[in-house]
Amino acid sequence: MEHSAPVDMLRFYGGDIRERTKDGKVAFGKSSKDTLWGDNEAYRTLNALLFDGYENEKERIFKEKKKLKPVFIERLDETLAIYTGVFSMMCLQKEKNISVVKVKRVDRQASLNAYQKGFTGSFVACTKGAYDTEFAEKNNVILLEVEIPKESPSVDFQQFLSGNEYSNYIEQEVLLPPFLPLEIEEKPLNLKEKKIRDMHKKPPVGKYLLRTGNFPDYRNKITASKDELYERLMRDKEEAAACLQSMNEGNWEDEYQNYIKWKEDLHNYLKLVYSDLWYGENTNE
Repeated sequence: MEHSAPVDMLRFYGGDIRERTKDGKVAFGKSSKDTLWGDNEAYRTLNALLFDGYENEKERIFKEKKKLKPVFIERLDETLAIYTGVFSMMCLQKEKNISVVKVKRVDRQASLNAYQKGFTGSFVACTKGAYDTEFAEKNNVILLEVEIPKESPSVDFQQFLSGNEYSNYIEQEVLLPPFLPLEIEEKPLNLKEKKIRDMHKKPPVGKYLLRTGNFPDYRNKITASKDELYERLMRDKEEAAACLQSMNEGNWEDEYQNYIKWKEDLHNYLKLVYSDLWYGENTNE
């Protein structure tokens, strides 16, 4: 990617794959053809890699017929730069947060298991507007209302990007990070909300209120160093990419234990990186 500032990583995560000049200006009419940077649905793979196990992959690939991209594992350094860049923008947002922000999201019921564990399982994209029915094309949807206090990391795309420099500006997107603690409460659906339809033309199966908390300092909980985790991630990335491709081909009889272990290392590595970004570099490492 020619221009790789954190704000560019935020744009890319949001689906903007337009090519840019060296000074960051949009080259109108030109989209990237690169196998990684040209994926305008990169969030699918980026998020799947952040969930525990491989049930999320099964939900997306097998049930929703959305293949994931092993290239994000094969070109791991670039993927780590995306993850880091997006969270860096959340750190910049910290000074802009002055009160509780309330946002909405249409999600899949399978994600509820992650929320009920008390943490976000991946990046969580929400909107300041109404529920977006375009994102209801999922298997068994739920509706979320999310309260984000000022001490929780998040990023409002419209705080940093104008309509001219971000193709999805109209979505009014606010993004939460993975590994963020939250509380969950079930709420009733109103008549308008019951009219939303999932990929099977069925109404939402439930509605939930999420309240986010402060980002934990995972450096107090993870014993392995970033260097050690990075070495393991790079060593085993080809096998992990092959596992993801095998899932794309419909091979669900394997348990993919090595892939699951690789993802655990990825999560721990990012938790340490994010803790350094949010709280300040740990000089004792």
